[in-house]
Amino acid sequence: MKIEQSELKDLNGVVTITIEPADYQEEVAKELKQVRQKAQMPGFRPGMVPAGLVKKMYGKGILADVLNKKVGEGLQKHIEDNKIQILGDPLPSENSPRIDLDHEDTFTFNFDIAVAPEFDAKLTAKNKLPEYTIEATEEMIDKQVEAYTNRFGEYIPEDKEKGTKAEVKPCKVDAELFAKVYGDKAPKTVKEFRARIKEDIERSLAEESKYRFGIDAKAAILKKLEKVAFPVDFLKRWVLATNEKMTQEELDKDFDKMLEELKWQLAKDQLMKEYNINVEKDEVEDFAKRIAKMQFMQYGLMNVEDEHLTNYANEMLKQENQLRGIVERVVEDKIFAALKGVAKIEAKTVSQEEFDKLFK
Repeated sequence: MKIEQSELKDLNGVVTITIEPADYQEEVAKELKQVRQKAQMPGFRPGMVPAGLVKKMYGKGILADVLNKKVGEGLQKHIEDNKIQILGDPLPSENSPRIDLDHEDTFTFNFDIAVAPEFDAKLTAKNKLPEYTIEATEEMIDKQVEAYTNRFGEYIPEDKEKGTKAEVKPCKVDAELFAKVYGDKAPKTVKEFRARIKEDIERSLAEESKYRFGIDAKAAILKKLEKVAFPVDFLKRWVLATNEKMTQEELDKDFDKMLEELKWQLAKDQLMKEYNINVEKDEVEDFAKRIAKMQFMQYGLMNVEDEHLTNYANEMLKQENQLRGIVERVVEDKIFAALKGVAKIEAKTVSQEEFDKLFK
């Protein structure tokens, strides 16, 4: 098998694979022999169908399968041996010679490839990234206390005779409420109750701040790739080739977003190597438990036992899409944490209202 690659031009190249009889004849003969041993045809005992007849019936299909296998293995080996960072997958060249299995014994295949451009996604002290601390105010605590008293209040049904509507009578702020919210580890006094609520609010606000930092860090990284050229024509062709139901109109509409996601993935790959980032199983499980805990908190369940969180998280991780998404989140968190050690971090304390305006 002979493999050649043209010189790259604008990140595009052509890989030419030439396969001669010596590369495939032995394997084709072996496959034909196996087929003959299993073949059953009227007038012949099992395994005794003439070899020529078996070759006539199955030879072309077996040859095609062997060639496809050889081509795939050759492409993969070429890419790995030469450490080529390809984008998408190799595509059959539009000017590839026609393959004639009936009259030829040497076959040539041409494949278009595109490679990732060179770029530097690393941030430095010249890059400024804001890190927000959101104030947990007394008003926020008051609102949360009110929410709890309403949630655990007394339901008063509608009374048509008196003309009253159904309503909830708020419960008292006492030990009974504390226990309903926090279970066995409930605070003892109103002061302790409010302090716990403040901790919960601050924990939630810290997650919001962390999310915002990620948005700003990602934007700063992608800005470094803003003027980097990509093999756009090849990428569009590859997307259409691998998504049969996608139309040209849909591609044109969504391509900019696709390209940005590709840039982000390439940047993450580079930064993972730069900062020696690996993702361990326990990190994925812990992140899943964090998600589970936040979801329970949204329903007012503040003190869910660790066993329940673990079971809920494990169910999430059984779903391939969920698992993949969580791994990506862990990777990004570790990248953003690493960036705090290299970029210039500008600490800012803001109100919830000021913070919310950042997303408008």
